[in-house]
Amino acid sequence: MEMTMPLSQLAVGQTALIAGLSHSGAMRSRLCELGFVRGARAECLMRSFSGDPCAYLICGAVIALRRADAEKIAVNCK
Repeated sequence: MEMTMPLSQLAVGQTALIAGLSHSGAMRSRLCELGFVRGARAECLMRSFSGDPCAYLICGAVIALRRADAEKIAVNCK
């Protein structure tokens, strides 16, 4: 059974598929360019000491996102 949640809630080592973005404008375009598109697999690699930002592996690249930005990315996980 799949569950939809924000990317920011993935635990370290957990993977999920991107379901959609609720960003708009330039931020949405930039995230899409980085590989945050529907169906792409994302893995939470690590969190900073304070928990913000987090590093995610997507399309072979490690991308650090602030929690506020990761909360606007919906993912499906099992």
